[in-house]
Order: sequence, then C-alpha cells, then structure tokens
Amino acid sequence: MTWEIKQRVNFYLEEFQPPKIPNDLRQLIITVIAHTLIAIVVLVGLSINWYWQGLRMGNVAAQQVEVESQVNNIERERPPLKINQELTKQRDDMRADLDSSQRILRYLTQQELSSSDSFTTLVTGLGEQDIAGVWLKRFAFYREGKHISLEGSTDDPAKVSKYVSSLLKRDGFEDHAFRFVDIYKQEDSAWLSFKLDSRPQEVTKNSGNKTATITSKELMRQAREGRL
Repeated sequence: MTWEIKQRVNFYLEEFQPPKIPNDLRQLIITVIAHTLIAIVVLVGLSINWYWQGLRMGNVAAQQVEVESQVNNIERERPPLKINQELTKQRDDMRADLDSSQRILRYLTQQELSSSDSFTTLVTGLGEQDIAGVWLKRFAFYREGKHISLEGSTDDPAKVSKYVSSLLKRDGFEDHAFRFVDIYKQEDSAWLSFKLDSRPQEVTKNSGNKTATITSKELMRQAREGRL
C-alpha cells in the first residue's frame, strides 16, 4: 500500500498574482500622459500658427515693397509741384484789393456822409455780395442812385452773370438793370476785368456829370494803408 501526499495550490491568491500598480500612482500616470498629449497638441498648433504668420508677414512685406516701387515710379514720371510766383503775387494783390474794398464799404456805411445818405441800402447790398472768384474794385452811383457803375476782376466770365443775378435780388437793386457789360483781359494780369453800368454805353463815354462817386483814389489809398 502506497501513501501519496497531494497538495493543492490556489493560484488565485494575491501572493501568486503579478504585482499591480497602486490606484493613486495609476491616476497620476494617466494625468501626466494626458497633460503631455495636450502640450504636444498645443506645441503643434503654435508651430503651425507661427509658420502661417511668417508666410503672411512675408506676403505683406512683398506687397509693401511693390507699392513703394509703384509710388517711386509715379514720382519719377511726374515732375514736382512748383508754385507759380506770378500767379501767387496776383492772388495776393487781388486779396489786398478785396480787403481794401471791404474797408471802404465799412467806412461808407458807418460814416455820416451827406452825399451817400440815400445810398446806405445799396452800399450794404454790395458789401454782402460774396461770390467766389469775383472781386469788386470800385463802384459809383449816378443820378441819386438811379444808375450804378461797377468795376472788378474775375477768374471766370460766367461768374459775373451769377454775381449780377444775385445782386439784382437784393434790396435797392430790384429796379436796376445793367445795360453795359464789358469783360476784357489785361495784358499784365492773369485775371479778367469787368465793367458793369446801368447807363447806355454812349452815356458812359460822354457823360461826366456824376451825382455821387462813392470811391476815390484817396479812399483807396487810405484803405490800402489800413486807416479806414
């Protein structure tokens, strides 16, 4: 008779199981891996954005160079702007004449002149005229204001018509009509000069009887000197 000892081993016991990572350590490792993956994704995105921004800046720089080249070509093709000194002097002279005329108008409307008491409305209307490109240099009244003579300068003949239309709408000028209109070019000036007169042309040539002449050389001289 043979005696055999049999032994049974339970391999499901923990001592026979492979070692396991603790739950805390496993959670830490998973967190580290997740953050690492996120960092890699962010770095890849930043690299792509940096590359795209570099291409964009390169295109902008190329466009700027092209625009500067076109501007330089245009500047070379077109001569630099030069101011015409003669025209500038004529403009300054016309402004001085306009300023003198305005001072004369203010003087005439403020002073008690017996010869112009009845012309206040007419003088005020002339002073309120403001048509760009038309400068009134002198004016005269005849036969107690029944007739008017105007002289001035303009840069466009069409503006004289606009000046007359506007003037005849003002108080005191409704019953007037200019029968004589002369627009001519002076040799020593780039501007056009004009003369307007409500009297017929033959009267303006022959008549020397002026009831009241508002402007004079003395008034013009005082206006230029700034004494009015």
